[in-house]
Amino acid sequence: MGAGGADAVFTELLSRHALEIINDRKRRGQPLDDIPVARISAQRKGAATAVAVLDLEQPDDVIEIDLPDSVQQRQVAGYDLLGEYGERKGKDTLALGSLRADELKPLSEELHLTSRIEASLRMQGVDPDHMSVRELGLGLLRLTGYDVSDHGTGSFIATGHGSTTYVSFVSHSVGEHPELPESAITRFLVAQASARTERGLLMTDKYGPYLIYQKERANPDLLFVTRERLQDFVDTIAVS
Repeated sequence: MGAGGADAVFTELLSRHALEIINDRKRRGQPLDDIPVARISAQRKGAATAVAVLDLEQPDDVIEIDLPDSVQQRQVAGYDLLGEYGERKGKDTLALGSLRADELKPLSEELHLTSRIEASLRMQGVDPDHMSVRELGLGLLRLTGYDVSDHGTGSFIATGHGSTTYVSFVSHSVGEHPELPESAITRFLVAQASARTERGLLMTDKYGPYLIYQKERANPDLLFVTRERLQDFVDTIAVS
């Protein structure tokens, strides 16, 4: 849970998850008569807190409850996030000469997440208040229906929507230069070519150098999601 506790969207997602478990037990013939209620809890900093109680005295009625579509993860499970973003990349109006902060703020202070996306990240065990760029990226890929597997050395392969994508992350640390170094881009390009995937995605909470535009123009199947583009990447899901 976030610092403010369980909001309505988060509670509804947890309630749906609980009902799906009950539904699965019913399909497998397990008795529900000895389960009068379902108590739903969420964790914050390792401590569990009750957020909802479902009355199962009438399980046949309870199981048919349908929560609003706006909080269902499967609403975007078939959405090709990388394909859609690939169509939009390069159309940003980033002024490369604009002022950039030397010290970068945490993602939670700059990114604006819809309640649906935030709740989905929490359901995956990601705390949006303290998330890394890797946690954000993997959470969004899984939310939109990609199967993500570990490729070793901090990289991943995202499979889904008819393609495979090599995924790499570069996280910013306090005191480091705020712009993505050219060496990181070179390593990504070599690793993506070696992985033999259709697409490559590098996501970072550092600023992007002009070099990424050159690489994208040369190869449209390369996607660079830098700090300037993170909000647009998130919004690509929000408006789906």
